[in-house]
Amino acid sequence: MSDEHVLIAGASGVVGLAAVQACQAAGWEVSTLGRAARGPAGVRHLQADLAEPASLEVHARDLKRVSHLFYAALQPDPDPGAEADLNAAMLEHLVKALLQAGASLQRLIFIQGGKVYGAHLGVYKTPAREDDSRHFPPNLYFRHEDFARSLEREGIRWTALRPDIVIGHSLGSAMNLGHLIGVYGSLCKATGTAMQFPGPAAAYRDVLVNITGAEVLGEAAVWAVETGADGAFNITNGDVFRWAHVWPKLADWFGLDIGEPQPISLDQRLRALASQWRSLAVRHALVEPDLHRLGPGGFGDFIFHVQTDAIFDVTKARQAGFQGMVRRSDEVLLAHLDAMRRRRLIP
Repeated sequence: MSDEHVLIAGASGVVGLAAVQACQAAGWEVSTLGRAARGPAGVRHLQADLAEPASLEVHARDLKRVSHLFYAALQPDPDPGAEADLNAAMLEHLVKALLQAGASLQRLIFIQGGKVYGAHLGVYKTPAREDDSRHFPPNLYFRHEDFARSLEREGIRWTALRPDIVIGHSLGSAMNLGHLIGVYGSLCKATGTAMQFPGPAAAYRDVLVNITGAEVLGEAAVWAVETGADGAFNITNGDVFRWAHVWPKLADWFGLDIGEPQPISLDQRLRALASQWRSLAVRHALVEPDLHRLGPGGFGDFIFHVQTDAIFDVTKARQAGFQGMVRRSDEVLLAHLDAMRRRRLIP
């Protein structure tokens, strides 16, 4: 890979940051692209709006050097049709800019996740397999995959990685469950309350869940490049669990009782406690006083209220040789809390 260059779009999110770190660890040349003026430390960052092709044209010299594109950019929209159109255009604009710049693009690696199966709808066939039927469209990930297939005519190969609930570090991400758990537990401790599971009893005791540590996903990105893995692959920690088996360990990490499951809106309640978090951040010299940037509650309001199994079949990736899915999810979550404390994100 010494002559190859990896461009990572969407590097400010949990998934993109994981890819940056894994590619750097592999010793590859990495650059990032996004709307922010600055990217992750230690890599060259190209500021551009993927919805505006003209903003990409000014980077033609840098784009020409790219051999592998890792695409994790996402622009959510409550209208699934509008979301699909916008996100499809964003990816297509970037690939077109790369080809017009003369890049020898070998592989497109992009993220799909549970939404490709209909996880955002609250129920889907489980364990989900890569060859399952699509749900009724539209879906932005269907558009991405169809576009990737069209690139095969240009000799460009593709890999779609399908993680579920990525646990990793980022600020300003709307889907950071690991940070949200850290925030919720810290506020439970600060307010002297039990760390009750913020969802219904069925979601706590009955439902099977899987998650994906950011480190595992980063390893999968490197594996896809090194082995030339073609097609779509589910990527998780490798295990499944019930929150009832994991939540007591999380509460114990904070030194808290768990009480009983109690369905609440974390989004509403965390907004009401924003000023208390700012005071907590000042008192403990935390690096992020803005609770919403650290761990917004909306994603948890969805995840902790799902009352049907939400798990992936990862046999295909294992058969293809990916060996990273050997983690226990309780250990991944506890390690994430340890890292949040080291980074001074929580007390």
